[in-house]
Amino acid sequence: MSHFPRFFLEYLRKNIIQYVLLSIILIVGIIVGSFTVNMISDIQRESILSLISGFLANISNISIDNSSVFYLSLSNNFKTAIALILFGLSVVGLPFILALIFFRGFVLGFTVGFLIEQLGPKGIVLSALSILPQNIVILPCILSIGVTSLTFATTVIKNKIKNHHENYSQMVAGYLLLNLFFSFLLIISSLIEGYISPVFIKFYSNHLNF
Repeated sequence: MSHFPRFFLEYLRKNIIQYVLLSIILIVGIIVGSFTVNMISDIQRESILSLISGFLANISNISIDNSSVFYLSLSNNFKTAIALILFGLSVVGLPFILALIFFRGFVLGFTVGFLIEQLGPKGIVLSALSILPQNIVILPCILSIGVTSLTFATTVIKNKIKNHHENYSQMVAGYLLLNLFFSFLLIISSLIEGYISPVFIKFYSNHLNF
């Protein structure tokens, strides 16, 4: 077990360029998503704001099905993880890995951008309490799965170009095993989103929704 931190640091060092590349794409997605808030119509803006305000106003009086939130979060995160893994295996899915990372950033940027634009300081607090906790785990995991997919796909392409024969089944096994670990961590993020974030949102609604 003590060897794992060393292994992960070595893995991070070897793939630092891929991590930087995907981090930049994620950040660009977040920025584009936040700017897109300004492009939606007033009717769309009022509709979204009405839903958020109604939810916050009634959250103390409604019972949140934490398990449903957990399973929904897990389903969404696993769909992203599986898509990235399959894109990596298909090799030709290389551009889609970049697009999916961008999309995740876009959605996050739009959500946070909308809350801040419409609610001001309250939006910052709400984002920190309801969105930040699970994304502390989600973003590194999604980036790591994206990196393994990117690395696997580029390695296969390089081997084909150089006509270098490698044990493909062994490569796939290592690839899936590493992604299985990162996918397991997504369960933690979904537990946070399902059971901890709702508590923070209720706290915000009861005490900080000034």
